[in-house]
Amino acid sequence: MLQNDRENLELDKLMNEIRKLVAERKKLVAEEKRMKWETYFYPVAVVAGMLTATAALIGLSLKL
Repeated sequence: MLQNDRENLELDKLMNEIRKLVAERKKLVAEEKRMKWETYFYPVAVVAGMLTATAALIGLSLKL
């Protein structure tokens, strides 16, 4: 009986470790997805900002 309890305790510890690793993997996958998104869209946002600024400067220069 005591050996069976030890085995069950060890199995419980292993299952908890597996759950932690699965959760960590999910977290890392989400981080990877976010990084890919940022890598793509940040340059797009910068270019859009530069185009807006350029259009504003051209508009101001035409009014003067």
